[in-house]
Amino acid sequence: MDQKLEENMQKMLNAHKELKQALRSHQSRHQLRFGEFGTMACIFEVAQSSGKPFVDTGVPMKTLADELNRTPAMVTKLITGLEERGLVRRELSTDDRRGVKVCVTQKGYDVWQSDHILYHQTIEAIGEKMGMDRLMLLFDLAEEFVRFNKEVICDTDKKDKESNNG
Repeated sequence: MDQKLEENMQKMLNAHKELKQALRSHQSRHQLRFGEFGTMACIFEVAQSSGKPFVDTGVPMKTLADELNRTPAMVTKLITGLEERGLVRRELSTDDRRGVKVCVTQKGYDVWQSDHILYHQTIEAIGEKMGMDRLMLLFDLAEEFVRFNKEVICDTDKKDKESNNG
């Protein structure tokens, strides 16, 4: 493997490790872990797109799994943790007897709002230090990296499948 590529891979791994440590230390200020925050945000987005209020609007577990790109088991684990703290509640779907909907409670909405404000303050503070344009570029590049990574994995899986079948 090319020496420069190897050095860049190591640099990326180190940056990833440091970012995870920084996020963990920052997390102590929040009531919601990142996965929980994202799950709550997804519930609000689905509620908003349906024109319903954020609180007490039921969102199907299947929709959450699809929107979050997570397995149903992972979403169940996230929802169970939120439910145990009184931030969401589950109810049976009236549309599908086998389905379960997740509703954010008023307490859950208040906690999410508080954390949402902290996240905004953090992003603004980082943007002030490194420049908002550079921060937005970083976010854009990270999204692009993830998209290309998924494409490469998909292409590799396709090639593996073809070579196994052919």
